[in-house]
Amino acid sequence: MLFFFRNMKLRFLIFIPLALLMALPFFTIGQNAEKIYDLFPPISGPLYLSGSFGEIRTNSFHGGIDIRTGGKIGAKVFASESGYISRIRVGGTGFGKAIYIQHPQGITTVYAHLNHFSQRIDEFVKEYQYRQKSFEVDIYLKPNDIKVKRGEQIAISGNSGSSGGPHLHYEVRQTDEQIPVNPAFSNLPITDTIAPVVNAAWIYPLDSTSIIDTKSKKKELLVQAKGSGYIVKDTIKAIGPVGLGIKAYDFLSGGSLRCGVYSISMEVNGNSVYHFNVNRFSFSEVRYANSHIDFEERQLTGKRIHRLFLDPNNRFSGYNGVVNGGQINVEKDSLYNIIIVVADAYGNKTNMSVSIKGVHPNGLQANVEHPRDTQVFPYWLFYEENVLTHELFSVKMPSNALYNNISFSYGVSDRIPTSFSHVIHVHNRFTPVHKAYDLSIRCDSLPEKYQKKALICSIGEDGKIEAVGGWYSNGMVEANPNFFGNFTVMADTVPPKVTPLNISNGKDMGKEKSIRFQVEDDLSGIAGITGTIDGQWALFEHDPKNKLVFYEFDAKRLTSNGKHSLQLTVVDQKGNAKIFSCNFNW
Repeated sequence: MLFFFRNMKLRFLIFIPLALLMALPFFTIGQNAEKIYDLFPPISGPLYLSGSFGEIRTNSFHGGIDIRTGGKIGAKVFASESGYISRIRVGGTGFGKAIYIQHPQGITTVYAHLNHFSQRIDEFVKEYQYRQKSFEVDIYLKPNDIKVKRGEQIAISGNSGSSGGPHLHYEVRQTDEQIPVNPAFSNLPITDTIAPVVNAAWIYPLDSTSIIDTKSKKKELLVQAKGSGYIVKDTIKAIGPVGLGIKAYDFLSGGSLRCGVYSISMEVNGNSVYHFNVNRFSFSEVRYANSHIDFEERQLTGKRIHRLFLDPNNRFSGYNGVVNGGQINVEKDSLYNIIIVVADAYGNKTNMSVSIKGVHPNGLQANVEHPRDTQVFPYWLFYEENVLTHELFSVKMPSNALYNNISFSYGVSDRIPTSFSHVIHVHNRFTPVHKAYDLSIRCDSLPEKYQKKALICSIGEDGKIEAVGGWYSNGMVEANPNFFGNFTVMADTVPPKVTPLNISNGKDMGKEKSIRFQVEDDLSGIAGITGTIDGQWALFEHDPKNKLVFYEFDAKRLTSNGKHSLQLTVVDQKGNAKIFSCNFNW
């Protein structure tokens, strides 16, 4: 693998084997370490972060860094190195508008949530969109299509796609495998002299013999600051296999916001038993974040707790040197002095110490709450395909869709208003799922006229109904959810709602820069939007999070000083369509 270094005015090449990059220990990365990548900053000035590489996101490890743009749209975005644009994506969700630049050094840089591209890139994309008659495009380019130079402006930052606020999402990937790597390997102007913070910890019983201070359930520990680190002051009394978890964050210098940590290590009585870091990972691994964290606590309180022990089917590549899955087997009359080291990607570290004393089981009589329900549930092994067939529904999970073995629970309750099936309770929402599975629900009460409109919906704890999707087949509606919860069958027969925001029939639009609509759907979601002006396809952009559809007047493609006819067709996922038509002057 080829990497590029820049040292003052001297530029030279150096070869670094991929194996060396993968083997770099966490303490060699960061502000005081050698920088493998020489990158031109994608934004001018010091870079302040609102999100770090590898931090925990919903169902994912974060594959890049989020660079702040002052809470505004409009920062100039620059190419980090010379190369060619290998891919351009435009869509209403995900990255929104994004540019991928392939560099001869064996890396690709990615710039996402853009507001718009530079003029020559923007025109290239528009020509493609008009040929395809589609706002959403995914364009793969050839090396000679659009070349860029180091430091060349390529875009303006924005808030497109699934972005939660204006910023630049930035990635560095290894080109051959498209694997994201930590941008801390670079010379980007990010300053961090602040050590991570540990503000909470938990201890978990890991089997039926585990007892923690007379109870067989997890316990939150009191974490206190001591010097430059943290301690759990009171010695924990326990017996049997236990695991630890911590809530930790990193605060960078300057105007950065709270970010995730880079690595966590644990020693027990001087022996290393656990190490986790986010040097690099493939996108096929990101969902293991749900196994890494205390998923139940995340669902209940939103807290992101790093568990320092592994589920048997957690195959995330960021673990190494993990002994016995990270669990601590506490034996009577033994003392376990534990040191946890949390580091950021810039060389700053924080220590936390905790002690566990093993006591005789007779001295810790567990207060166990026995379930009242005597129903026997099937025991599902994570490495096998698991199937349950019930007269009202069926569940089929592929092998390795679970992170651990479970006693699979299920239930049925009466249907809710407007539904066409019973409510099916599939295990519980506190158990994460790694792969989508097959769910089929019987719906004998569904009228034939609604069969093509039927879909499976989830019912949240607050009663909120959300579409999962699906199709009707032989008296059942089938779908492929990737989470457990409560489900029922509903039918979407209502077309989307289209509300014009700045246009009406006969209006003079000469002073307007765009035509805007509010577009929303009450169940299955928007599937497609097609707009025409004077009978010709026109580029209407869709911003789902803001329920916005808009057309920016384009003098190259629309004749000015004349009367025009507009038609906007919005279709939902079940084929229900709403058409808006009017005439306007421009």
